Amino acid sequence: MIALYVKEIKQYFRSMIGYVFLTIMTLICGFLFTTGNLMSQNGDIKIFFGSLFNVLIFLVPMLTMRQFSEEEKLKTRQLLFTLPLTLESIVLGKFLATLSMICIGLVMTLVYPVILASLGVFSPMVILGNYLAVILLVSAVISIGLFVSSLTENQVISGVGSYGILLILWLIDSLAPTISNPLLKKTVLLFSLKNNYIEFTYGIFNPAGVLYFISMTTLFLILTVVKLDGRRQ
Repeated sequence: MIALYVKEIKQYFRSMIGYVFLTIMTLICGFLFTTGNLMSQNGDIKIFFGSLFNVLIFLVPMLTMRQFSEEEKLKTRQLLFTLPLTLESIVLGKFLATLSMICIGLVMTLVYPVILASLGVFSPMVILGNYLAVILLVSAVISIGLFVSSLTENQVISGVGSYGILLILWLIDSLAPTISNPLLKKTVLLFSLKNNYIEFTYGIFNPAGVLYFISMTTLFLILTVVKLDGRRQ
């Protein structure tokens, strides 16, 4: 699995997509922090992470849409299956490589809390809660993207499909105010990415949110393995 993980990391930078992703992420994060905190003289880091939530949902599929779709298109899928690796290791290797790319981008944002601390604004629990929430969120988003990528050889369809699922999970909580049935309303909020994410931005540890994101990640990784196993047979 480690060899596949290293190969995937190298592939990101050999194909330039890693540089493009990190450049876009750095520029957008810099813009969000400058306009949301520095120019408005607001030391609340929650403003930055609230906006980052929306950005990552639309950036992460850039990395995942090629993962299995490209293997299928280039006919390297069978070669991948001949490696002395289990399907679980293959999926996990690609998942961790993508997560690592996003973590590299997040490391660059660590300078923002430092800047706010130098201005006298420092809330360690809020900062820790926000970074934990972002990692949990992108883990779920990556696993959804990998599953959709395993369904098709077309990267565009893979990307659009991922955006479709994420858009539903992103906006589903907006339906809650229009639902009168308490059980249905609770169910809708249960599946909302934003509803499970938001408490972390206030530095509140939300066990239900952690369970939600871990469950989503595990479910879609398992579905990806099942789908690949079906194609191998």
